[in-house]
Amino acid sequence: MAFPARRVIVLCLSFLVSPLACGPHRYSSQSTAEVGAETTAAFLTADTLMPPTAGEIPQLPRYAVQPTEWYAYWMTRIDTVRQDTLEQTSFVRQYYLKTIRSLHPDGRIECTLRIDSLQARFAASGSSGVLERFSYDSRDSSDRANPNYAHLTALLGTEVRMLVTRDGQIDSIFGLEALLRRIRQLSPDTLPESLDELMKQRLEEQMYRPLQQEYLAFPPEPLDSTWSWRHEYPDMLASAFPMRNVAEYRILGVRPAGDRKLVEIQATLRSRPLQRRLRQGDMEATLRDEALSGSGLILIDAQQGYTVAKDIQLQTRFEVLLRDTVQKHSERFRQEARTRVQFQLVRRGWSKK
Repeated sequence: MAFPARRVIVLCLSFLVSPLACGPHRYSSQSTAEVGAETTAAFLTADTLMPPTAGEIPQLPRYAVQPTEWYAYWMTRIDTVRQDTLEQTSFVRQYYLKTIRSLHPDGRIECTLRIDSLQARFAASGSSGVLERFSYDSRDSSDRANPNYAHLTALLGTEVRMLVTRDGQIDSIFGLEALLRRIRQLSPDTLPESLDELMKQRLEEQMYRPLQQEYLAFPPEPLDSTWSWRHEYPDMLASAFPMRNVAEYRILGVRPAGDRKLVEIQATLRSRPLQRRLRQGDMEATLRDEALSGSGLILIDAQQGYTVAKDIQLQTRFEVLLRDTVQKHSERFRQEARTRVQFQLVRRGWSKK
């Protein structure tokens, strides 16, 4: 394992988020559940919450959507990262439409996903003031016409395909070739064909894999009387230090939503380092003063398991001491970060296909 230089010791927030993890559409059938403002209000108030019962919640909850169903979501993510004197903030908000296409014999669900609206902002500042600023809004025609933003504009209206498992994991993402062709149409000089595979990987990792956060990490075994479960998994902090993450889920109760029932779930995350000291040659890195935690609420449909609303907040702090054991020189690197991720189901219904 390569020793991390100071410039690449950056916390990857996605490992924390993923387990807790509007334009007109072309579907003519009406939504059976307008779950925007109504369910948001229910999500934030406690007077409609009823204790969980076995008759209302499946013993083994799963993602159980059906072909021709469609789901329209707003997703918002806000990140703030402080690295010593540098502060970075980012904001991403997107509206996307997901349509269930088929059920595979092995149980995986094939769906298409289309982003219809996208806003993104980024700013980095230090002791001397603002160092960098970026802003994109798909509602702004000048942004859509800017060739520098072709990779973002190309996302709008372009469908990609996903396979999702019954336990809420994105198994694979494919069909990105159409997206690459559209980028070339919008800005022919920005994407040499030699970079196709790299570009597909970047698009998948940055724009589509984060939508894993929409799904609940369903219980691996049937629920017991505690109405709770947990997932443990390994990961890395600062691209180098092995960690053990524990995500815990507890069903708080059931809320009525018209003719359906919604399950409210509390999620918490904690993490501990498995190794605090790394060494390569004369260089040594020591992890110090780390604190990683997260919590939030998730609202899912009781029978089909699709997410209705989700609000997760994460905090992390750590310090790394880099030391040259021969030259006796040392340097400290400190980082604090906060992330908030929200999903809101706007509408759902059926297509004619």
